[in-house]
Amino acid sequence: MENHPNIHEFFKKIAEKLQGMAMEYTSDMGIISLRLPNGRSQNVRGFFKQKTDHWVLKLNSKVCSLDEYKNIDFKMITERNNKLNEAKAVIHQDYLEIAATILFSDSYFDHICSLVLEIAKAADLLEEEITGKDEN
Repeated sequence: MENHPNIHEFFKKIAEKLQGMAMEYTSDMGIISLRLPNGRSQNVRGFFKQKTDHWVLKLNSKVCSLDEYKNIDFKMITERNNKLNEAKAVIHQDYLEIAATILFSDSYFDHICSLVLEIAKAADLLEEEITGKDEN
């Protein structure tokens, strides 16, 4: 198996391509902060996870806290999942998030950049529809 990929170096490359900003969240997790075409911003977090014989890149972006927004239309969110390519709406630790897991390879760089953008746009759209705010 290849060496553990460096999330911070990889996110710097993605941020540069997408004209965003990469930040360290923890030693193993990075954040890319993106300014979206609609003028809003959205953060996408990511980390690498080792599987048996390969690495995967796990990406996610928070939409809102389920404790704070109790009247979420989950039917609409499930239907929205059908319109997304690889990203999906998920619930993680009492937060609604947009997330994806992808097999990691440097050769997939452009694809991963597109996926980061898909996650950010989908999370931002839901955040705006549900909360009316621009916080994540």
